[in-house]
Amino acid sequence: MSQRDMSGGNTHDTAEPSASTDEPDAEEYSRRGFMETAGAMGAAGATAGLAGCVGGDDTEGTGEGDFLWWTMRGYIQSEEQALRDTAAEFENWSDEEVNLTTEVITWDQVFESWASAIQGQNTPNVSEMANEHAVDYGSRGVVRPNTELFNEYDDWYDTPSYWGNYDGEVWGFPWFVEVRNFYANTDILEDAGHDSIPETWEELVDTATDVESETDKTGFVSAGSQSTGTGQVLYGAAVQAGGEFYGYEDDQWTVELDSPTSLFAHLWMASMQEEWEIGPGGWAGMDGTDAEQLYREGEAAFMINSGDAANNMIDEGDAVADSTSLELIPEGPMGTNTAFMGGSCLSAFESDFTQHNVEDGLSMSFIEYMTSPDTMEGYYPDATPNFLPVREAQEELPPFTENPTDIPDEWIQNRLDQASDSARYGITGPQRNAPFLGDLEGTTDAYSVAISGILGANHDPKEALVDLANDVRSTISESDAVDYELEQSDEQPSLDDAPDELQDWIDGSDGTPQIWDPYE
Repeated sequence: MSQRDMSGGNTHDTAEPSASTDEPDAEEYSRRGFMETAGAMGAAGATAGLAGCVGGDDTEGTGEGDFLWWTMRGYIQSEEQALRDTAAEFENWSDEEVNLTTEVITWDQVFESWASAIQGQNTPNVSEMANEHAVDYGSRGVVRPNTELFNEYDDWYDTPSYWGNYDGEVWGFPWFVEVRNFYANTDILEDAGHDSIPETWEELVDTATDVESETDKTGFVSAGSQSTGTGQVLYGAAVQAGGEFYGYEDDQWTVELDSPTSLFAHLWMASMQEEWEIGPGGWAGMDGTDAEQLYREGEAAFMINSGDAANNMIDEGDAVADSTSLELIPEGPMGTNTAFMGGSCLSAFESDFTQHNVEDGLSMSFIEYMTSPDTMEGYYPDATPNFLPVREAQEELPPFTENPTDIPDEWIQNRLDQASDSARYGITGPQRNAPFLGDLEGTTDAYSVAISGILGANHDPKEALVDLANDVRSTISESDAVDYELEQSDEQPSLDDAPDELQDWIDGSDGTPQIWDPYE
C-alpha cells in the first residue's frame, strides 16, 4: 500500500492560548434574498452602528479623503490586528489623501449590514465578500467590475481564474483561498497497527475500519448535519469521483445534482455510517464544530474539516496537535486529491452607494495594494494557514518560504500544495459564475440537504437527489439572470451509468471496499 511514512511525527512548540473565538466557516455566506432585504429596510437602519467607525490608526473619518472598507477577519485577534495595521499603511502608499477606516463585521451580521447600507447609500468603498455575491451585486449595479486589474496577472490558480467571471467581466478580486483539510491522529493509527497515513480512499476506509475494530475510537468524522461543512465535504467527494453539481453548455446552465456520479458521491459518504460503520454515533446531527471537538478530544482517527481546527489546536495548546498530521485529501477514484475551496474576494462598491465619495480608481488602488505580495507579507504570517494563495507568485510569501509561526512546516506546505488542487461548487464545472449561485448555496445549506436527510432521516437517496436538483432548477429558472427555463426531471439516477472508474466501489471488486447500495 502506497501510504506516507509517519516516522518522526510532528513536533512543535505550542503557542499560548489566544484571545480569538472560533471562526464560522468562511463559506457560510449565502443568505436567501439578501438583496431583497435591502428594499425592505429604511435608510435609518443603514447608519445604525456604522457612523464614526474607528480605523486602524484609531482615528475617525474627517471628511475629505475618507475611505471605508469592511472585512470579516475579526475572529482571530492577531490576524485582525495585522490586517488593520497593514491597511492603515495604505494612507502612506497612496498618491492621494486618504483617511482609512477598517470596520470588522462578522459573517453572521454582514448580510443585513450590506442590505441596509445599500438602501441608505452608506456602503463601504471596498468590502470582503464571496465572488458569488460580487457577481450578484454587480449584475444589479451595486459593485464595480475589476476586470482590468484582474487581467494584469496571468498566474492565477484554476478555480480563482474564473471564480468571478460573469457577463464578460470579472467581479470581485480573489483575495485568498482556504481549503478543507485531512487530519490524521498518528497515535490512534499506531494503536490500530498502522504506521503510515492513508493516501487513497481505499486506504482511508481500510485503516479507519481497523481503528474501529482495534481501538475504542471513531474511524472517521466530518460534518454530517444539514450544514455548510457537510456540503463541502460531499462536493469534494463528488469531484474526486469525476462529477460536478453544475454544467454549462450551449449558453445554458445544467444541473447535475441528480446524476449517477452525484448519487455515487452521496452513497460513498453515507457508507461511512451505513456500510463500513466508521463514522461517529449521531453523525447526522454534527456540524463542523462538533466534528472538530470530537477530533480535538482525541476520539477520532481521521477528520476532514476547515483550517480553523488546526489553528485552534495550536493556539490553545491541545495535546492532540503533537500527534496530528495534516495531509492532502486522500486520492479518489479519478486519481486526484482535490479538496473543496473556500475563500474571499475584495469588491468595490459603486460610488452611488458609498458612504464616502472617492474616485473609483482609489477603490481599485486599495484592492491592488492589499493583494500585492509586498503588502501581504504584512499579514500573511498572522493569517496562516487559513489564507492561502490565489496565484503562483504568492507562493513566495512567508510563511511558505520561511515559517515564523508555531504551526508545523509540513502542515503549511501540505495546505499550500492543496490550494492549487481545489474546487468550488457552482464554479469549477461550468468555469464561470452566476448571480443565482449565492442564493442557491444558502437555500440548500451548501447542497447538504440530500445527504443530511439520507444520514439522519432515512430519505431515499435517489428521491432526495431528484428533489434537490429540481429545487435548484426552479431557482435558476426564476432568476432574472436567465431567459430560459430548466425542465424538471422525474428520472432517477442509476449506478449502472456511473463512470467505469467507480464500478469497483459499486461492486466491491479487486479488494475495493463496497459502498452502501440500498437498491441491491
